[in-house]
Amino acid sequence: MMWPARRWALALLMAFAMGAQAAEPMPSPAGAAHLKAERVRIERAFVDEVVGIAGASAAQVRRGIPDGPRITDTGRRVIESLEHQIGRPLSDDQRAAIQAADARREAALARARAEAARR
Repeated sequence: MMWPARRWALALLMAFAMGAQAAEPMPSPAGAAHLKAERVRIERAFVDEVVGIAGASAAQVRRGIPDGPRITDTGRRVIESLEHQIGRPLSDDQRAAIQAADARREAALARARAEAARR
């Protein structure tokens, strides 16, 4: 069993460590509105690009995109979802193109977050 002082020190250290990992600052109301609009625009562009690559419908692509921010590989999830829905594997070129589109989506979202923080 830990001594009370050690327990207190450990709790303080853990709280400090979590605070040190703080996420990016909250954007202003204008920045938040800009970020929301950019996210919608970026996601729509990603869906349109994947529709063109895979020949699937926009609804099929959207079903593969996780709801809300997640720590996941969105490109891989979309690929797996599309393959399941259409009943056949995508070609290696299609998979690579979807992964590249996802990388562009991630980069655009990072730029939008940075821009929102400056507003």
